[in-house]
Amino acid sequence: MRTILTGTSFILALVVALFGVVRIVGGRGVAPFAVTYGELGRAGLDRSAIEAHTRDAQITERFVPLRGTSNTRDIGGYPVADGPAGGQADPVVRSGLFYRSGHLSRLTDADVAKLQDTGIATIIDLREASRIDRYPNRQIPGSRTVHLPIYDEMKPLHFTILLNRQAISDRFREFYIEYLEEWAPRFAPVFRLLADETAYPVLVHCTNGKDRVGVVTALLLDLLGVPRETIVADFLLSNAYLDEVVDAFVEHEEGRLLLTLGVPREHLNHLMGVEPGWIVSALEHIDETYGSSEQYLVSRVGMEQESIDRIRAILLDAPGRSE
Repeated sequence: MRTILTGTSFILALVVALFGVVRIVGGRGVAPFAVTYGELGRAGLDRSAIEAHTRDAQITERFVPLRGTSNTRDIGGYPVADGPAGGQADPVVRSGLFYRSGHLSRLTDADVAKLQDTGIATIIDLREASRIDRYPNRQIPGSRTVHLPIYDEMKPLHFTILLNRQAISDRFREFYIEYLEEWAPRFAPVFRLLADETAYPVLVHCTNGKDRVGVVTALLLDLLGVPRETIVADFLLSNAYLDEVVDAFVEHEEGRLLLTLGVPREHLNHLMGVEPGWIVSALEHIDETYGSSEQYLVSRVGMEQESIDRIRAILLDAPGRSE
């Protein structure tokens, strides 16, 4: 009898949970995914400036066109807000040194050749071990891969969220704060590697190249002095090829399961896209708790000032600089 009850309880729990997933992603009456900008005004950010950045042709050219992954791009070329004194032009982030991406397990031979042409020397894989085992990267000749997971295993969404689709956005905000606080020591080896000039060019990736990589990239750009509007615009570029990202997702077990349950395909964008409020909230948390990204890296992560100075020296390119 106990065995029967246990099995029945498990099946009931599974049904309720699956029903909750449908409610989250594509339940009846759920509006299609759309970026919302409610937090920007409160944070003193200019929505029009962010939208102008995302329309800029130079930004769309940041993407490395690959068939096996859709979110690989260079962060170079962004201007720094406060350049050196004396009337000199503001420095910019150097191009061809730092790439952000989703995982590389589905790369074609042509993709591998394109990445090899970029000269990438180091691939930093931020994924948990179980994801690496299930979806191992293709090797890029001439590069080494360093596994530096931000967390050990992905935390499931809380049960209450399964019955409240609106709460999923709040949960992503919580995830980002958890990255910064609960897993703060995991950022130290990432940024120490970024302080090693021999590691470049670097490609940093997680699974979809939007959350863990989004936080690391925002921290780095903020450390370099890139304006917040530009940081948010770069973060939102993860939505630029969202259709392709969802295409890849539905080919995997999780995506196929949701489609089997009757979730409308277009509603998967709620899970696979990003919203500006997520990264704005993370940066505000850093400001309010530590004062700046630099102080967060020093006092919470444990970075040395010398390493931070080296990162700036490597990645900031003052106009007229000779190689």
